[in-house]
Amino acid sequence: MITELNILFINDINNEKLFSYFVNEPEIKDYFSIHNFNGKKKEMLLVPKQYLIDSKDTLLISTTATNNEFDACYLGAVARSKINFNCNITYDSSLIEFPQIDSFTLGMLLSGYKFEKYLNKKNDSMELTFDKSIDISDQQATRDAVYFVRDLVNTPTLDKTPEFFIDEVQKLIENEEITLDIHNQEWLKQEGFGGVLGVSQGSAKEPYLLVGEYNKSAKFKVSIIGKGVLFDTGGYSMKSPSGMETMKTDMAGAATAWAIIKLAASFKLNIGVKVLTPLVENMVSSTAIRPGDVLTMRNKKTIEVLNTDAEGRLIMADALAYAAEESPNLLCDVATLTGASYVALGLDIGAVFSNEMTLANNFVDANSSGVESYHALPLFQSYKKLVKSDIADLKNTGGRFGGAITAALILEEFVNDVPWIHIDMAGPARSRGSDPLTPTGGTGFGVIGFINFLKTLP
Repeated sequence: MITELNILFINDINNEKLFSYFVNEPEIKDYFSIHNFNGKKKEMLLVPKQYLIDSKDTLLISTTATNNEFDACYLGAVARSKINFNCNITYDSSLIEFPQIDSFTLGMLLSGYKFEKYLNKKNDSMELTFDKSIDISDQQATRDAVYFVRDLVNTPTLDKTPEFFIDEVQKLIENEEITLDIHNQEWLKQEGFGGVLGVSQGSAKEPYLLVGEYNKSAKFKVSIIGKGVLFDTGGYSMKSPSGMETMKTDMAGAATAWAIIKLAASFKLNIGVKVLTPLVENMVSSTAIRPGDVLTMRNKKTIEVLNTDAEGRLIMADALAYAAEESPNLLCDVATLTGASYVALGLDIGAVFSNEMTLANNFVDANSSGVESYHALPLFQSYKKLVKSDIADLKNTGGRFGGAITAALILEEFVNDVPWIHIDMAGPARSRGSDPLTPTGGTGFGVIGFINFLKTLP
């Protein structure tokens, strides 16, 4: 059975126009009092249809102090958590203006996420539909892209093989005008991807480089590299057991990059988008690289590997160098790269680096009141001395301090002076606790932030 549910946005329960919705004013005031509903920030109250003149169940939602897109999105997520029945939703914003109503809708959609693939007993699913007068097509597309990332992040690595990842990408883009090239280990050897090959050589699973492209004829071209470490043991510089528990998350950047190109195609953005995602496992075996080994990268630069747990920058460097050879207008990357980034910014803020500070600021500004939060960190050139090696061009770690900066400086060595943005999302890519908007596990962070930014480009 589907219940018709009206969502009525308010900011003042003493508004006389509000009481015109109800059969009996004293009675509804008593109902408010019994439920301690005062219309304050984020308060909401479900009123049964017998109280309403139009005989439709109504959810009253206070938008007081809802000042930005995140507030509205979170409010929508909380609203969904209050609805425990199948319903068809209509909106009524005749009492107040609610300019962030699209973000509210997105929050309702995002909060419905469940990952129950491995549960024998599934939880009951609630059917939530929207009236035809509400256009939710963009929000649905965004939800599906975010869910794609969450599902891939949450899938255990036993099942999340490179071939599984490829299959999921093919399903994601099958109805879009996106080309896909799948490059295997032999191709990587021929093309000199020493970082990808080096990191992967301890695993029985062969590496790949996936390349997708949308709108090839566009004048303005953006290339996006996503880190695809399907599991990270740390290699011989091994992580602790607790540190490994969430390392199935280390491919979040790759999943995010594919979700971005999917949305760019769905929204028909007037830019060209190219995605490159190296896929590897960082494992321990007799064939794995060791501390002290030197790798020759795609652009012929050499890197001394002092810490095998600093592996993401090695595969990203190869992909960045390869993408830079075509001189796109803008080069981007997204990765769960360093613990240092969330030591600096906490678990909810993505770190933004760029070789042109204006670009970093533009990315932050595109999300200044958005669902995701970003902050620019300095690409401090004086720290380059920390990643200089005695026996190679570079070493893959700059030591304990400024780790997010030194990792970004290593990547900068491979962008060939192309305008470049680097997003380190090691903190917000995974939620450590559940809330209405982001359940425990993969969050899909980065998808919305990148799309907001790409929409500002020429």
